[in-house]
Amino acid sequence: MSVFVVNSPSRTLVSSFVGTLRAVAAKINAIGVALRHRRELGQLAGADAAMLRDLGLTPMDIDGALAEPLWRDPSHRLVCSVSERRLALKAAHRDNLIGLRP
Repeated sequence: MSVFVVNSPSRTLVSSFVGTLRAVAAKINAIGVALRHRRELGQLAGADAAMLRDLGLTPMDIDGALAEPLWRDPSHRLVCSVSERRLALKAAHRDNLIGLRP
């Protein structure tokens, strides 16, 4: 038994169109997630500095994240800020310990 595969232009056009629709849907979903995270950050912006410190954040972290464009997810900026602060703290501790060695 023989199998013939037909690659017609209409079939590739349909698959291309479906791929484009999936990409557009993914972008729309990402914008929706970014807006939801922005709304949640707006609630955190009203918190006092002590509560933010308990979360490992500062008011400047929140302000910086909210300064991102609307289509970008601001939570990524928060993660970067916290990670940079932790790395800097570890480096400071390491440098301090190195200075104590005889």
